[in-house]
Parts: sequence; structure tokens; C-alpha cells
Amino acid sequence: MENILLVGFPNSGKSTIYNLLTGQLRKVSNYSGVTVDSAQAALISNTINAKKLHVVDLPGVYNLIPTSIDEGVTTTSLLKDTSKYHTIAMVIDLDRFEASLSLLLAVKELTHKKMVAIINKNDHDLFTPDHVKKLEAKIGIPVISISALHDNEKDLDKFLRVHSDVPHMVDTTIVKPKMKLHTESRQYIPDLLLDEHFHEAPSDEVIQHMKNHQAEARGIIHDIYSHSTAKTKMTEKIDSIVLHKVWGTIIFLAIFYFIFHSIYTWAGPIMDWSEGLVASLGEFISQYMSDGFLKSLVIDGVIAGVGGVIVFLPQIMILFFLLSILEQSGYISRAAVLTDKVMSTFGLNGKAFLPYMSGFACSIPAIMAARSIPNHRERAATIMTIPMITCSARLPVYVLLIGTFIPSRTYLGFLNSQALAFFFLYFLGSFTALLVAKLFRLTIYKGESSNFIIDLPHYEKPSLLFAGKQSLKRGQVFLKKAGTIILGLSIIIWFLSTFPNPKPELIANQAPEQISAIRLENSYLGQTGKFIEPVLRPMGMNWKMGVGVLVAFGARELFVSTLGTVYALGDVDEESASLHERLMAEIDPATGQPAFNIAVAWSILIFFVFSLQCISTLAILRREMGSWKYPLFMFAYMGALGYGGATLAYQLLK
Repeated sequence: MENILLVGFPNSGKSTIYNLLTGQLRKVSNYSGVTVDSAQAALISNTINAKKLHVVDLPGVYNLIPTSIDEGVTTTSLLKDTSKYHTIAMVIDLDRFEASLSLLLAVKELTHKKMVAIINKNDHDLFTPDHVKKLEAKIGIPVISISALHDNEKDLDKFLRVHSDVPHMVDTTIVKPKMKLHTESRQYIPDLLLDEHFHEAPSDEVIQHMKNHQAEARGIIHDIYSHSTAKTKMTEKIDSIVLHKVWGTIIFLAIFYFIFHSIYTWAGPIMDWSEGLVASLGEFISQYMSDGFLKSLVIDGVIAGVGGVIVFLPQIMILFFLLSILEQSGYISRAAVLTDKVMSTFGLNGKAFLPYMSGFACSIPAIMAARSIPNHRERAATIMTIPMITCSARLPVYVLLIGTFIPSRTYLGFLNSQALAFFFLYFLGSFTALLVAKLFRLTIYKGESSNFIIDLPHYEKPSLLFAGKQSLKRGQVFLKKAGTIILGLSIIIWFLSTFPNPKPELIANQAPEQISAIRLENSYLGQTGKFIEPVLRPMGMNWKMGVGVLVAFGARELFVSTLGTVYALGDVDEESASLHERLMAEIDPATGQPAFNIAVAWSILIFFVFSLQCISTLAILRREMGSWKYPLFMFAYMGALGYGGATLAYQLLK
């Protein structure tokens, strides 16, 4: 088996080429900082070829002097882990030809490994076969020109296979300077966790080598190629509006309001259909099962629990589809520029926007995306606040409570009250994350803010097909989670809510609905909820809601499935198939009033905005920061914010 490293600039198309060759769905975006770790996969063509090739997708780099952890991953792979690969495939971005070619020349000087060059983004065939031959003669390595978005993988696959068999001849005339620069570059590859060293400046000798490579690249391009600047001019015209201080801000707010509005309105009919399908499935299976614990397990445990989560799949898929469109287009880099001034006010720079943006999908890749931030203190402040960004796991909770307790009204002819509630929750989490980051930067992570430098790629037409594939992939991940973790925990919740059996005299002569309520109250789950109820009362929550909150610490989505299980055994209209109606029907026995109201709903929403309820996030934080003190501190301070915010919301609204 031979490994081929994909190396190049951020946004050069490495991950797209990786997906093209391997059939994977590694995330691709038109901004830097998405690929922050390496990925390896076999070529699709291995099934019909005796020789087995693997490609490794590395984070993008601008040069061989790493300034952040993700760049350190690439530099370490190139200069230290040389026994792990056979060929380097340099991806040359045709839109940034000179700078990309300069990087190729630096890598060629520093390594004895076999190299090939892939000219990417040749969407309009401006880089002709004649240009390819001239470039090969100039740089002395094989070259192919492609458009990763529009070409199939066959020509590129054949190119890599042909040239992976060709012996590599080392030019001994450059060994001496190669070894000298190679040794000096190594001092900029410290342990990957000690990223506070990454902002150290390279020596004058290293800078001179970089200038030499740039001059050589400029000369080569001048001799062989001149290209149209139409794409550059178009990008500049669009940026004059998108990056405008006033219009750019309006466009930014409009785009993200549209996303939140779409999540709720577009998926509504599909959600209703899914909910009805789950209810019909339960009724159908119920006809063929006799009453007893097994029937209760299947209907009230498995179907009610897992089905109560699956119904939110449309919102999650729409969210990821729209985010993929934004990322592919190149707009996200502009959003980072627009928010840089805001970020600097809170002690961060615009690069923190990219991990925060990733946090809308999931905190785990967002924390890893913070590797692109070179300053250690800024990175730590960013990471420690990312989980307050509203991730997709919170979405089912928001949809459930907003749809149940906030009436749908229209203001000014186009503003929807429920979409505004979504927007407020997303804004609240993001703004509080910035406030806490500022507090951290003034105290435990005190220090000057670093300069913000980001690549603004040309605007590209996003692929709806790829966005759809990304959406389907995220949907599959969600369903897999629902089919494993959530299924298992739903069964555990059913068991804890069913046993032990109450004393016979408690349920004698009682109606079926009352028997279900008594069983739940005396179960292990009910006893646990009652034990913590005094702590929950200031937030307006009873013991049943507390059980849902406790279970949600395993995964936030479980709050919905837990309520689906809990209230299926309580005071519920048996003809109702909607969890919304179950919540509206719940009565607090102590007051005789509805247990759920607008104050309680906002209390739960605020708690979910701030509290950290994701074991996986704690685990990845431990790995990234190298100590358990970080996740423990995060869990404590976010829990305190959640409890305090929920209590304040309830007391003000009750």
C-alpha cells in the first residue's frame, strides 16, 4: 500500500479532490480552517487494480513555517513523518497560481520524495495542455490540470497511478541548502499542544528562501501563462457590497435570519408527516401485541422515545444544507471579515468566527477548528466558549417548546414570531459566548489580540448536489445516533420509569391514566426526579422536567425522547399523537395549573442555551487541551450560567 499526501493552500480544493478519488464526503468549504486534521482513505479504483493507493488529506498551509496547530500537522507530516508516505501531490490553485507555485517550489526543495502537481480550478480550460507541458519542463515534475468540481476521477486516478510507479530521481545539487533549511524548519514544529510557540517569527534566512521561491514562481508564470482576471473583477464587485459597513451588515443579518426561518417553516409539513407516521406505526404494532411489559417497552419505550427524536430530522438536514451552500460560495470568509471588529472588541480576532460558525452544527468539529487560531490564549478563550453556540442537538428542544408555547404571529408583514424566537436563542448563545470570552481574555487568558489575516477566495457557484450529499450524511449520522445511543437510553429510561411496581393499594380502583401517573411517580426515575425537585423549583421545573434535563446530559436530543417516554405514561390524552398536546395537557397536582407555561418553556430554553450537556464535547476538549481541568471548569461555569439564567427567566415571566 502506498500513501499519497495532498498538500496545498487552504481553499485549493484538496478535500474536494480527496472526495473525488475516494468517494468519501469529507467536509469541503470555500474558506480556510475547515480541514484541521488529516484524513486517509483508499482510492475507489483499488477494487480493480492490484496496486493499492491511499490518499491523505492534510490541512492547508501557506508556507512551511507553521503558525497554528493545523498547519503544524501538515508540516510535521512533510518533514518528520517521511516514512509514512511515498508521493506528494501538490494541489495548485489556479486562482492563486503564483503563491501556490511558490509553496510547491519550497516543498520540492525540502523533500527527497516523489512529487506530482495537480492544477485545480481550471473550470474554463484556461490552462491548456500546452501550458501543462511548459510547466512540467520548468519545475521538473509531472503536472495534470483539472476542475475537481466538474471533472470525474478517472483521468486524475490514472495520472496518480502512472506516476506513482515512476522512480524518483533526487537532484543532488540542492541537497546542501535543503538539509540546512530542513533543519531550521524543524525548530518551528514543537509539540502540537504547545501552540503558544507558533507565532514566533521565522529567521531572516527562512524569509529569504520564501522570497526566492516567490520570485522564481513569478518568473515561471510570466514565461508560460497569462490568464483572465474576470473572476477577480467579479469578486471585487460583489465584495464592494457584501463587505460594505452598512449593506454588508444588513446582508449578514438577513442571511442568518433566513436560515432560522427556513429551519422552522420549510420542515413543518415534513415534520407533521413524520409525526403522524410514528404514531401510526405505534398504533399498528399495538394491535398485534397483548398488554404487558413487552408491549409497553416497544410502544412507550422504543417507538415513543426514538420516534420523538427522528421527527426533527428535517430541521437538521435543512440546517446543514444551507450551511454547506454558504461555505461553498465563499461567503463565510466575508462573514469573518465583517465580524472581525466585533471579535476584536471581545479580545478575539476574526478567525474565531470560523470555529463559532462550525459550532452551529456541532461543538466537536468546532473545537478542532480552533486549531487554526495561532495565539494560544485566543484559542483557549474561543474553545472554552464554543459550546454556548447553539448546535443542532439543541434544535429538537427549541422546535418542541417554541412550536408549543409561542403562537405563530407575523409582524411588519414578514417577521414571524417563532422564527424571531429562534433567532433570539441563537443570538443569546453567541453573544454570551463573546461576553465570556472577553472576561476570559481580561483574566485567565489575558494578553494582546493577534492580527487578523484571512484569505478571501473567489466566489464560487455552490454545488447543490454536494450540499444535498452533506445534508444526507449528517442525517445518517443523526439516525445512527438515534438508532444506537438514543435507542439504548430510551430503553433504559423506559425501564427506570416502569419499575419498581407501586404497591397494589395505590393503584386499586384507579383509572388507566391515573395508574400510569402513579407508576411513573413511584418508579426509579420518578424517585430521582423528586430527589432533585427542590433544586429545580426556582427554575419553575417539576421532577418530570428534571428527569428530562438529567437524561439530556448524555445528549441534548434525549430531552425530547425522554419527555416522549415520560408523558406517554402520565396524564395524556390517549387519542393524541403529538408531544405538543401531551405537554399542554400536563397538570401540576400541587397547583392544579398547567405544569408547562410560557415561563417554564423559556426557563428550559435558557437552560439549554447555556448549560453543557454533551459528554462527547468534554472528551474532545480533554484531548485538545491536554488536561481534565478544562472540561471540568467548562462544565461548572456553564452549568452555573444555565441555572442562573433559567431561574431569572422564570422569575421574571411567571
